[in-house]
Amino acid sequence: MSDTNVTAVMVMVLTLVSCCANVLLLEKIVKDAPRSPALVTVAVYVGIILENLITKPKVMVDHVIPIKSYIIITALFYSTSLLNNMALSYNVSMPTLLIFRSGSLMANMIVSLIAFRRIYPLSKYVSVAMVTLGIIIATMASASEKSKEIESDNGGFGTWLLGISMITYALFGSAIMGVFQEKLFATYGKQKDEALFFTHLLGLPGFLLNTDAIMAAVATFNSSPPLQLAGVVQVPWLWCLIVVNVALNMMCIKSVYFLLSEWSSLSVTMVLTLRKFLSLLLSIYIFNNAFTLSHWCGTVLVFAGSALFSGLIPLPSSREKKE
Repeated sequence: MSDTNVTAVMVMVLTLVSCCANVLLLEKIVKDAPRSPALVTVAVYVGIILENLITKPKVMVDHVIPIKSYIIITALFYSTSLLNNMALSYNVSMPTLLIFRSGSLMANMIVSLIAFRRIYPLSKYVSVAMVTLGIIIATMASASEKSKEIESDNGGFGTWLLGISMITYALFGSAIMGVFQEKLFATYGKQKDEALFFTHLLGLPGFLLNTDAIMAAVATFNSSPPLQLAGVVQVPWLWCLIVVNVALNMMCIKSVYFLLSEWSSLSVTMVLTLRKFLSLLLSIYIFNNAFTLSHWCGTVLVFAGSALFSGLIPLPSSREKKE
């Protein structure tokens, strides 16, 4: 195995570890501070902006893609990132969120059909049907569980429905953003680092709309139990967690971009699908999230459909034709 392949395998392991740990740590933070998603998202934005300014100080002036294009991407990126995190505060469990995120292939296919008028093979349509059915089954199961849990709470089920609406918008908003970026990269080249920097920089002012939630989260973080560092300084526990969360988030993003530059998109999709599945299982095990037989059926359909869409598993008819 060449040095490049060894490095790529190591980065793949780093991707799985950092991305899974980031998801689980976010769930832990939200459980301790329900109004913290906006603050967590701001912290990640600031971390990515500072990292790019330090490593690429001329990024502000040496950009290739026009700023107006980044404004469009930013509106989509900001809204999808924030809503995905905020949904956890609206009675949406982490497993349900992960299952919805796994439907990104379906959303991208639908948007591509509309934007590019592409024609796909039968396996793609079958996989989309599987993913769609899986999401419906899992969502209906969650709705049933929530109804049982909150029979005496008139606003609880409505809150959950609002959370589901948030992640549905985020699913298709992310797909639209991906198609738009594809067009930009085809025109100006794959300016990944530049795009990452400007989408976060231009999106930062949008958090002014969440000032109340951010300040409430800051107060909660400040009042959390102190953790003694180096035997001298005491830092509130939740602030320590958010620093680790930002580091893991940045590590996850950078690792994925490295894999995209070294491996085929098919191989990277396999890694990300495995990451989602591991995150799902760990979330259920660690946080005791409700997961019924219907959830399992939905999960199997979503991941199997994603694998079929990516070509990881062929249709039986495809095997027969090859033989």
